[in-house]
Amino acid sequence: MNKKYLSALVCGFSTAVLTTIPGIQSIGCCLLAPIASIVAIYLYKKSQTGLIKIQTGTGILLGLLTGIFAALFASGFEIIITYITRISDLVTSLPEAQRVVKDMNLGPAADESMEVLKQMVSEIQSKGFSFLYTFLITTTNLITYSIFGMLGGLIGTAIINKRSQSI
Repeated sequence: MNKKYLSALVCGFSTAVLTTIPGIQSIGCCLLAPIASIVAIYLYKKSQTGLIKIQTGTGILLGLLTGIFAALFASGFEIIITYITRISDLVTSLPEAQRVVKDMNLGPAADESMEVLKQMVSEIQSKGFSFLYTFLITTTNLITYSIFGMLGGLIGTAIINKRSQSI
């Protein structure tokens, strides 16, 4: 890997570690990913001697990479924890989801969706692993962390370039 992207890797990994803490997981994508991207850009600028201004494209790329690394590590941690404990947010929230879907009377499509969810929960509880759950968690994380990472990269570039001009 190119050394200039090391800051994105470190900040993405740090974000993923923080998302393993209960309660923080729910703000990982929308708060931690942009902050990690801003820190990654700051570290990138510090590591590049003589760099006066960070290009917007570079900031967005660093934000994207930070988001991708955070998503992959967070998904990996989630999968490992689910495998060990045989429990996940899906397992704990399924009974409530079933009640809500039943109360809303959404029809046969909702019933079929609930059956798929029940199957995922059954696989998690018996084997500790569900391929569909793993795929959904990873895909969702990649999309959300990447978007918020790029947003953080854009904001971070603007902030750091503005600070550089005022010094």
